[in-house]
Amino acid sequence: MSLPKPFSQFMREALYEEHRGYYMSERDKFGAEGDFYTASQVHKLFGSLLAKEFDGVWRALDSPIDFTIVELGPGRGEFARDALSTLRVEFPDCFRRLRYICCEISPVLRSKQRASLAEFENRVDWIVSLDELTSPVTGVFFANEFFDALPVHVVRWRSGRLREVYVVRRDDGRLVCREDELSSTRLEDYWERVGSQLSEEQLAEINIDAVEWMERIALRLQRGRVITIDYGDIAERLYTDERPNGTLRCFSRHWISDEPLESIGEQDITASVNFTALMEYGRDFGLEVLSFARQTDHLIGLGLLDRAAALSVKAAQGHESSQELQRRLALKQLFVPEGMSSHFRVLVQEKR
Repeated sequence: MSLPKPFSQFMREALYEEHRGYYMSERDKFGAEGDFYTASQVHKLFGSLLAKEFDGVWRALDSPIDFTIVELGPGRGEFARDALSTLRVEFPDCFRRLRYICCEISPVLRSKQRASLAEFENRVDWIVSLDELTSPVTGVFFANEFFDALPVHVVRWRSGRLREVYVVRRDDGRLVCREDELSSTRLEDYWERVGSQLSEEQLAEINIDAVEWMERIALRLQRGRVITIDYGDIAERLYTDERPNGTLRCFSRHWISDEPLESIGEQDITASVNFTALMEYGRDFGLEVLSFARQTDHLIGLGLLDRAAALSVKAAQGHESSQELQRRLALKQLFVPEGMSSHFRVLVQEKR
């Protein structure tokens, strides 16, 4: 039997190991042919609405000459393309001052992003790590479905204390989970501060990587905002008795499973984001909370319904292709009560 490794280490290898990790492989992960959809694949209006918000941040910062947007984990580049296209047409003053940076670890995805953003090559740069930022940023750090893909520690509440879940390989080659003492005192400190009361034997996730990312972001943000969009909630609503097995889940070909030790490198592994942690630790790093809302409400505040109505008017006038019809129908996912958008939250933090 191999030495046990914390689940976080197993998850990091399964997702990001060179050539073999899920996000490092050639197979497409997004859209109809992939494993899951993001809001950018639902409709380009998502990027257009956030472009309006980016322009608002630029103006709130007194229209700086140098304005930077850093997107963490830009996927195939659809969001950046839609946002930049809207900024160029609708908010040209902001666009002229803009530098857009894609922070992406995967060579495969960087290649897809470069192809998607070819028309903006004079506005866009790529980095693998925030350490590559050569000067403090005035602008926006944007993370859409980024924090949910970070490796997490898995813990179980047993007999009045936390125990950690480890992964071991048996002599027959099969991977199994076992429990043991916590691998770090940071886990207990985290849970005492931003966790919630668990039931006996209930599982939960602790995302130390998310805390470290928030610190790195805050250190490199001179003035501006951090906009985080992800599925999750505050701790009290996330770790309830309705989730005895925590929030960890896997996606493959649009099917959901709870078997992370299977199909390694062939399926995504994610956990819902504990927004309480992003808020509380963010304050430590100088990031104050401006707003926290359902994605649906946030997008409506940016004009989602007005833009959707305009598309309907265009359709009624007979100026709609079959492809546009499909996209307009898919747009409902961003505002109907049970659409995908209702499960996401938007956290906006500011550093003055």
